Amino acid sequence: MMFLVTLAGVASAAPAAVSRTTLRSMVKAPSTSLAAMLPSYRNVAAKAFADAPGWQELSKMDGKVYDNVVFRNKDGWDPAAIAKDADVGVLKRYRDSELFHGRLGMMAVLGQLLAEKFHPFVPGATGTAYEQYKFATDNNPLILKLALAQVVVQELIRAKSFFTNDGLPAWHANIGALKDGAEPGTYGFDPLGLMPKDAAGQSARKAQEVNNGRLAMLAALGILAEEGKTGVPVMDKIFP
Repeated sequence: MMFLVTLAGVASAAPAAVSRTTLRSMVKAPSTSLAAMLPSYRNVAAKAFADAPGWQELSKMDGKVYDNVVFRNKDGWDPAAIAKDADVGVLKRYRDSELFHGRLGMMAVLGQLLAEKFHPFVPGATGTAYEQYKFATDNNPLILKLALAQVVVQELIRAKSFFTNDGLPAWHANIGALKDGAEPGTYGFDPLGLMPKDAAGQSARKAQEVNNGRLAMLAALGILAEEGKTGVPVMDKIFP
């Protein structure tokens, strides 16, 4: 009987010893491999940055808060390499477009949420943001026509004032690079005086605007997707 008990104890202890040894090797192996891989990864990233003049210019622009903190990428987050070989003028055009659409995104989110609870100009509209849009345009077609006409006029003025058409056909709209000296998104419109006077404050405010604009563009799409899937206005969920 004592022999059987001893044999059972040895048998039960053996796998535990093997497991401990295996676990130690599993824990140590990845850290060694990762440490060996990091220098190589850094070298590849540094070489890619050195061979990309567009990324070098992008790294000098404001608005890298999310890029540096979330993506840990000093030259900005550009997974499709759209800006990799772009010159300064084209990069500024990209940033101008990003700021422009980010501002639209911020206004869109505010409009989507506010209109679901308060819409005095179209009192009969109900439901989600898209349902209210359809109701307004179906019953008042002039609204959409006036909005589109205003967009066309404003875009023509903006293009003529801030963009060049170098290298484009003569009949083409002025949608080339930004003109020399033009700053992305700077149109001289700041009625509330939100832009600080000092350089450090201006840089921080520009970073805030571009990053909140990026978030707003995603938020506007998210609201439409959520409401399209559930059929329930987001504001009804926030304030039932």
